[in-house]
Amino acid sequence: MSRSDTLLSVRGLRVGFAGVEVVRGVSFDVHAGEVLALVGESGAGKSLTARALLGMAPREATVSGDVLLGGSPVTPADWGRRIALVPQDALSALSPVHPVGDQLALALRSVRGMSRKDARRRAAAALEEVGIPAARSRAHPHEFSGGMRQRAVLAMALVNEPELVVADEPTTALDPETQDKVLGLLRERCAARGASLVLVTHALDVVREHADRMAVMYAGSLVEYGPVDRVLARPLAPYTVGLLASLPAVDGVPRTRLPVLPGRPPTPGELPHGCVFFPRCGRATDHCRTARPEPRSLDGREVACHHAAPESV
Repeated sequence: MSRSDTLLSVRGLRVGFAGVEVVRGVSFDVHAGEVLALVGESGAGKSLTARALLGMAPREATVSGDVLLGGSPVTPADWGRRIALVPQDALSALSPVHPVGDQLALALRSVRGMSRKDARRRAAAALEEVGIPAARSRAHPHEFSGGMRQRAVLAMALVNEPELVVADEPTTALDPETQDKVLGLLRERCAARGASLVLVTHALDVVREHADRMAVMYAGSLVEYGPVDRVLARPLAPYTVGLLASLPAVDGVPRTRLPVLPGRPPTPGELPHGCVFFPRCGRATDHCRTARPEPRSLDGREVACHHAAPESV
């Protein structure tokens, strides 16, 4: 699915620990100016994939595959300059002992070489762009609400105008109303700068509202990848079907009981020999037990399933 406007190209990404692969041959593209959502259950490998493509996988991890930003391998020199991270926990990204504005100013000075005065002025403006008054730039993180801290982290990620922003479950600790405001602000500010966004989430309502394309992960690999409207309307992979069927109804018709995917995701290092979703799949056959499916193009997207077929949810 590579295109001329591809900003980030990920091919055959693998991440392992002590010989056990946790991310297994993941490939996708992120196009200029788009929002790509990485979706799946907890433990699917979404966050590890995001960290690996940033070059921020844990030190003990073994990483292989190609990650190209604008045609060149991602390097530490790109962090904060061409590519930025919005982490799940804002408090872990902000120093508790320095004013928030000073932390943004430091990011500007270290990347752009700005003077202290110019950096502070630009930092205050960056906070205002995410709805935080410039007067609060001298406040410390503990003086901000949870929503304000997360917006400050957005400002820090965007202050040097990166080409790509990776947001790893950026609103998990926030209430639904604040979550929606922060995500809307993140997409708005990325669009204003022409930046692409990789959004890691398990919330499919967030994907429906904020993403252009989605990559569905299961047990460390991609099972379905394509435009959000197509995937959500008529998913191809049985795993995607199960995820969507477990969502609360959005058509006003209440469900007395939500369907639940049977079983549990496999443990890394104890994967089935064939399709990794085989033990939980209602379409599985003996062929699925022994042959692992390769990604193939179908209905304008890619899917890794021997028995993929459009299904309404």
